[in-house]
Amino acid sequence: MKPETNDIGLSRRKMLLGLGAVGVASAGAGLGTTAYFSDTETFENNSLTAGTLDMSVTAEIVAADEYWSSAGVVGMTETADGEGVTAGLVVDDVKPGDWAIVCFDIEVGDNPGYVQVRTENFTETGGANPEPEQAVEGDTDNDADLGEFLLTTVWQSYDDTSGDKTGLSTLDPVFNNASNSLGINYAPSDVGGVVDADAHYTNAREADAQLNAGYLIKDDNGDLLPINDEANEGVYSFCLLLEVPFEVGNVIQGDSLSFDLVFETEQVRHNEDPFNNSAPVNSTNSTAN
Repeated sequence: MKPETNDIGLSRRKMLLGLGAVGVASAGAGLGTTAYFSDTETFENNSLTAGTLDMSVTAEIVAADEYWSSAGVVGMTETADGEGVTAGLVVDDVKPGDWAIVCFDIEVGDNPGYVQVRTENFTETGGANPEPEQAVEGDTDNDADLGEFLLTTVWQSYDDTSGDKTGLSTLDPVFNNASNSLGINYAPSDVGGVVDADAHYTNAREADAQLNAGYLIKDDNGDLLPINDEANEGVYSFCLLLEVPFEVGNVIQGDSLSFDLVFETEQVRHNEDPFNNSAPVNSTNSTAN
């Protein structure tokens, strides 16, 4: 009787197949460890920060006739520095010969900006209608005439040491070229500086007609004037002369007018048509889909 054995019988064919399987597994493992040439470069600490554009406007009554001066209006200053910069002016209780000069300092910070000035809420009323006004108007209709006879001229500079209208110089050539459709030929008295003979002294109605659609501040050549660029410092100034000439007489008795001045600024860069762009206004409340 043969003793029991635990022989494992492997034929040559089985052995070769087994070694083949091991070889395939080894080849598969080798695919994951093969090295390619490679390199990695990193730009670290990247940052983008949006620029800012900020404006403030200061209005100061720098000079006035004796009556207004005695009322303490000279030196009155108001600064508008917030979103929707608005400085309201109300003109009433004036008489022929009265005048005042209001100078505006527009400061644009951080980046160059174009500045636009607009009027809003221009309103005239006939007010009281005394007999002297009726006599000169020829009826009792009580027309509102102050806007027609109130000179409202823009000047580019003012000498503070003068204390009166002689300190004004350079009648703004762009603003004061309205078409004098009303035929008013009154001129401010005692003004200094060089005035172009073709320049027209604008009245309040004509000034509103120009400003109502928006008046872009320009240089002497009529080109847009960037404020706070390399060629211009951050502050631009101009002065507004309000005057009722002596020649006006009784036609304005009891009349009054009021208006608002609105100052706006837009960036200069990538802005070929300032204040006439159609890009939508973004809001922090917008939700991205």
